[in-house]
Amino acid sequence: MLGALATSHKVGIAVIAGVFIAFALISSFALPARWPNFPGRRVGLFVAVAALLTAGMLAAVIALAGEPKEERSVAGEGTTTAAATTTGTTSTPATKGDPAGGKALFSSQGCSACHTFKPAGATAKVGPDLDKVAADAQKANRGPVDGYVAESIKDPTAYVVPGYPKGVMPSFAGLSDKQVADLVAFITAS
Repeated sequence: MLGALATSHKVGIAVIAGVFIAFALISSFALPARWPNFPGRRVGLFVAVAALLTAGMLAAVIALAGEPKEERSVAGEGTTTAAATTTGTTSTPATKGDPAGGKALFSSQGCSACHTFKPAGATAKVGPDLDKVAADAQKANRGPVDGYVAESIKDPTAYVVPGYPKGVMPSFAGLSDKQVADLVAFITAS
């Protein structure tokens, strides 16, 4: 997960975490060794500082570790077309993907370790069987198959096939639109 964050976000989280850890270590070891009565009469101040640092760490994680908001394109001017359905909106890649490039990505991104997919020679059972992706897309009612697959790659928690745990598939937010289109072309070509 940390690998998908921008460098500035990683640094921000590291700095806040460093302050939090330093406070915890100092208040646990250094201050009690020097002043055995620590925090003594200043327990209220100690609790307030601890609560403030905890809230700061939580706020930093929420603010800096969240996925960036997707840009909505003006009708006719974007790289994606939206297909609204009764349960949500799904984006279909506007660029034409290369199935051969998608096959290479399928292997290099570790998709074979979790999914069954005959064209890739994959037989894993952790994630949904991609040989049945069209049927899963229809049951999900999230738009066309290629949009469903693209959404599943970009935001794996948007819809999870029943019977599979949520949060197991990693986010591939670091993939370019072309790479996503290649994967979609490979998965939907069969």
